[in-house]
Amino acid sequence: MEKRRYQYRRTIMFACRMSLMGSMAGIFVLIWSLFYQQARFFRKGNYIVIGIYCVIYFLFNTMYGGFRTGVARHGEVLYSNAIALIFTDLLLYFQLSLFARALLPPEPMLLMWALQFAASAILTYFSNSIYFKIYPVRDVLFICRNVDNEERFMQKIKSIKERYHLKRIMTQDKEVSAIKEGILQVNCVMISDVDLSLRNELVEFCYEHSIRVYIMPNVEDIMLNTAQSTHIFDTPVLLCKNYQLTNEQRIWKRAVDILLSSLGLLAASPIMLLEALAIKLYDGGPVFYRQERLTYNNQVFRLYKFRSMVVNAEADGVARLASKGDNRITPLGRFLRSTRLDELPQLINILRGEMSVVGPRPERPELVEKNIQRYPEFKYRTKVKAGLTGYAQVYGKYNTTPEDKLKMDLLYIERYSILLDLKLMFLTFKILFQPDAAEGVDDWEQRPRGRTD
Repeated sequence: MEKRRYQYRRTIMFACRMSLMGSMAGIFVLIWSLFYQQARFFRKGNYIVIGIYCVIYFLFNTMYGGFRTGVARHGEVLYSNAIALIFTDLLLYFQLSLFARALLPPEPMLLMWALQFAASAILTYFSNSIYFKIYPVRDVLFICRNVDNEERFMQKIKSIKERYHLKRIMTQDKEVSAIKEGILQVNCVMISDVDLSLRNELVEFCYEHSIRVYIMPNVEDIMLNTAQSTHIFDTPVLLCKNYQLTNEQRIWKRAVDILLSSLGLLAASPIMLLEALAIKLYDGGPVFYRQERLTYNNQVFRLYKFRSMVVNAEADGVARLASKGDNRITPLGRFLRSTRLDELPQLINILRGEMSVVGPRPERPELVEKNIQRYPEFKYRTKVKAGLTGYAQVYGKYNTTPEDKLKMDLLYIERYSILLDLKLMFLTFKILFQPDAAEGVDDWEQRPRGRTD
């Protein structure tokens, strides 16, 4: 009976998405009809504008995750939808202004956004409520090598109470028959850091019994995930191209970097001036903080940031990342870091060609050397230029473990495209106001890598 219910999951989610999109488009039509008569057409022309609104809203809300009913928390879905509405309404405002051949008053658009936000809050709340009544929380069996090494990930599972209930934890030293018996008692399995032979056997067992399974990938899995399916005569094979950017992609990427960094410096110059004055007036110390970082082909460059810590924060000469509640960070610096305003000078690094707008986070040589000792594949991150934003910066947090950052950076390198860069640029706006994305590191440095086979 439960499996039959899940057959209609996509239909229910589609209905929720259409109701949300229809409501947003309806409010747009209402405000358009009441306040922007000068930007209206005959009947068919109006239908085209409504269609354009729906397409733009669908694309932005899909990218930001505003349609993730039953997947993400209500607050996250609502926040994603709010960001998508800002971009959609802004684009349509300029489009309507072009139709009217004059800049339209913005107040009705602000009213429209407020009404849409309120409507989306109600709709997402009821959609999630209905979804979780039909589809209860999944019971999870977590299988790992060592429980102590997985404390961090298990806390993440427990924090998503709306979706998962961590019913049982088993380690790989249990009898395989006991593990399989445990699998049959749940409807969701998560496998992390177990021997490859055991993992393959358990995945096949889950497949046989139609049980959902999540696998925490290692670096080799990431590379295989981006492999191209092909065949040699009648034998299927996976082709790993060991991806490198083509000359054409490098030229396009550099052109975008020059354009965006130039425009960014012009637009942000007043803000940067205020930041510089505030830092100087606060303690009289230097405004900028210069630090050696690594970029493409392990080239060393000097990265520029607005200083957010006390002067001589590393007087002992030991390189270390900021930690949660780090007393070296000044009150002003805490604000600059939480809003990412301290990173604006990196636009200079981008203009100079030392960084790119999108790429792996630039790391300090000392920390890279330390990480390579624990994760030898960490050196692959420098196959492209370091970036101001990137896959790991968007989907991870400041305190995401180096191993997880490595996997995300490799996903970016292997899947690189101009469209992926554009998507990550837009997604960067979403994380600007999420405080947890700028938290300090925790105690992951004290933990062993885990996988040894």
